[in-house]
Amino acid sequence: MKQVTLFVAALCTTWAIGQEVKTSNDKVSFSHGSFDAIVVSIPYGNKDIIEKELKSEMKDWGGKYNSSKGEYTAKEAKMKEMGDKYFDGYAKIIESGSEIKVAFAVDLGGSYMNQGDHKDQHRTIESRAKKFGQNASKESVNGMIEAETKILKKLTGEKEDMLKEIEDSKKDIENYKKKIAEAEQNIKDNEAASKKKEEEIGAQTTKLGETQELLKKIK
Repeated sequence: MKQVTLFVAALCTTWAIGQEVKTSNDKVSFSHGSFDAIVVSIPYGNKDIIEKELKSEMKDWGGKYNSSKGEYTAKEAKMKEMGDKYFDGYAKIIESGSEIKVAFAVDLGGSYMNQGDHKDQHRTIESRAKKFGQNASKESVNGMIEAETKILKKLTGEKEDMLKEIEDSKKDIENYKKKIAEAEQNIKDNEAASKKKEEEIGAQTTKLGETQELLKKIK
């Protein structure tokens, strides 16, 4: 377990260096048009985890949640920080090579939110987008750590099994040596006993012969 703990600590330290969740403002194409959107980067993003986190995020916007064809919507959403009016939120995952980003666009009712005309609302959504990105990134890394930890535990377990087999084999060798020593002593004992028995056989053979001679003496 010490190896696993050190591994995870090293992994976290390596991944933590120089990786920042960043937001930018871009025109992003959605299924119903191209609009101003806040785009957040997801360092080390795992798409499955990001999809799960994005679903949860859009549901938290308080509107009627729906997802279709890779887009996530919250219709008639409402947040205290966004004012008294309802709005429609749109989000989509953008993949470019190994990089994953998520775009958020907001229809305020008649116009789409942009940084120049809707500073307060834009600041609110940008803050949520960054927090979402940080959480999605952390959860992605946690997933990676979990997967790598499982592999390390498996390898560590395999090594422990090998060490146990080595110890068992050493014990077997000691037992075999003991049995060999006992067998060698049995051979020596039986060889000595065999020689003595041979002498007894010789003496008995002589005695038998003498006894048989007695028959010849009977007339």
